[in-house]
Amino acid sequence: MMTHKRRILMAARGEMPDVLPYAPRIDLWYNANSLYGTLPEKHKGRTQDEISRAEGWALHKIIPEYLKVRSPEDNLHRAIGVFSLKETPFSYQFSSDIEIKVNREADSIHVEYHTPLGPVSTTTVYTEEMRKAGASITWVKEHVIKKPEDYPVVEYIFNNLKLTPDFDDYITWKDGIREDGVAVAMGEMAASPMHHILKYFVDPTTFYYHYHDYPKEMRALTESVENYFNQALDIASSSPAEAVVWGANFDDMITYPSFFEKEISPWITKAADTLGAKGKIVICHCDGENSGLLDLIKDSGMHVAEAVTPYPMTKVKIEEYYQRWSDKLTIWGGIPEVLLMAETATDEDLETYLDHLFKVVSPGSRLIVGIADTTPPRAVFDRLIRIGERVEREGHLPLKEGAVRLVSEAHLAEAAARVTPHLVEDEVLNVIQDDVLKGDHTEIKTHAREMLDKGIDAQDILQRGMISAMEVISERFKAGDVFIPEVLLSARAMNEGLLVLEPYLASDKRKVSGRILMGTVQGDMHNIGKNMVITMLRGVGFEIQDMGVNVATERIVDKVSEYKPDILGLSALLTTTMPEMQTIIDALTEKGLRHTLRVMVGGAPVNEKFAKAIGADAYGADAGEAVDVAKKLMKQSTKA
Repeated sequence: MMTHKRRILMAARGEMPDVLPYAPRIDLWYNANSLYGTLPEKHKGRTQDEISRAEGWALHKIIPEYLKVRSPEDNLHRAIGVFSLKETPFSYQFSSDIEIKVNREADSIHVEYHTPLGPVSTTTVYTEEMRKAGASITWVKEHVIKKPEDYPVVEYIFNNLKLTPDFDDYITWKDGIREDGVAVAMGEMAASPMHHILKYFVDPTTFYYHYHDYPKEMRALTESVENYFNQALDIASSSPAEAVVWGANFDDMITYPSFFEKEISPWITKAADTLGAKGKIVICHCDGENSGLLDLIKDSGMHVAEAVTPYPMTKVKIEEYYQRWSDKLTIWGGIPEVLLMAETATDEDLETYLDHLFKVVSPGSRLIVGIADTTPPRAVFDRLIRIGERVEREGHLPLKEGAVRLVSEAHLAEAAARVTPHLVEDEVLNVIQDDVLKGDHTEIKTHAREMLDKGIDAQDILQRGMISAMEVISERFKAGDVFIPEVLLSARAMNEGLLVLEPYLASDKRKVSGRILMGTVQGDMHNIGKNMVITMLRGVGFEIQDMGVNVATERIVDKVSEYKPDILGLSALLTTTMPEMQTIIDALTEKGLRHTLRVMVGGAPVNEKFAKAIGADAYGADAGEAVDVAKKLMKQSTKA
């Protein structure tokens, strides 16, 4: 008998089942709607799995249920990436000479690790807003590494961390899934020791600075974390799991190509070789912008790329994914989550996308249909049903109609045709421009002082030297020729140079491009996208006030009234928090603050349609585009 489990395993192994498997991830949708009492009438009182079974869908069992723990210890050490869940085939034990102190207060958990080399600490948070948004994991408010002196302490913790096989709860969980899905064991959500440091130990901005400034300390720490990884891999390979998740959250701006190739890919290959030799499938959660990683992901050795998120949420269309990967790598996902919400897509949009999907993924091998990344809480539930109906009717394999729509050479070579602005041709200013472009935050201070001593105007050094270089960085970032680390290092260099210039600019009334207030909306703790936008905007001369993350509507309204910005920038990465943008705009209108204020919005699930629907003035797809959008808004404001 052909079961959901068998179909998924066949597709994962490159074999051809009778019909396309359909396994939508609905955990965040279920968490939020269960809390609010808004589950569909026919499913009220049912569990998440009971709903999937009732609709005839395969169970999606890849992402661990971090908050459904057996004891408080299971995810206590989330901030250092150490878990013992029902999905993990192991348990952990710290060295006896490490004293662990835990302080639980309201929504936060503070953990201190006292080692023979000194203490380090972490704090995680799970707020009511996160609960309402359906968030499935706590947020790290305080990271374990704050300064270089913390590195040896964390090294000690991981050098002395012991894992032991613990299969009983995993087997019970697996048995409960039966033939309705594949119980994917959790190996590591970070794909490699260096990726583990990026995901858990420091905030992303600090990581890139440390990666540049403290390479020896970071390399020593990765060797310690390898102790943990090798144990986890060894136990996972001997576990009863048929599939293991190894690595998550790849994005070509964050885990940029050279970093992925050097720091991540070798460990995916190692995991795939080790686990594959035992007949196990390696699944990676590839939920980000993968346009610059397509070949690296394909050649890494992973067997399944899950949560694959195509255009219009990212740059890569589903036909390009299928064309580039399907001879070697199974795609799990393919349905952008924005197509499930009335705010961002119509029923017709979804039907059109599905029409296209069935045409361009012929013959249909190596494909498991799912929602990328997950079903949002505000999803129209009937659209999930509609996808299932169409897969059942039109997904019989091999797909006979249509063929892969080949991606043209012109499309693949598009990046080569991009044009970036030219630097000011000035032998003296070119020196400071080079400092910005190279991210040299020490030499730029010396060069700035030398230029001032020569009588060069501070405004010229800033505008024609530093800002013109940051304009180039901005364009290269948009073109995909530089990545987040280069932008951050260049911005840091510019800021250091600006410290030298400030006394001279103060008397000269430094020219600013405009005043912008930025924040991530209430319920959303994501900040790397917002921070990148801020970095880019500051780099080209905007004055920015950052309100941070999880910002309440009332606070935003008060701050607009006080600061009187030209532009308000709002960010949301969760589909659950997108409606807060509408609430904010409505509140600003009610208070009479909207007529002179331009509002721009952004974030992975946000699109142009949504921006117009809520009354925003503009939408920025990424940090590079946000610069252009802000400049256009300022011109509109000037004309008005």
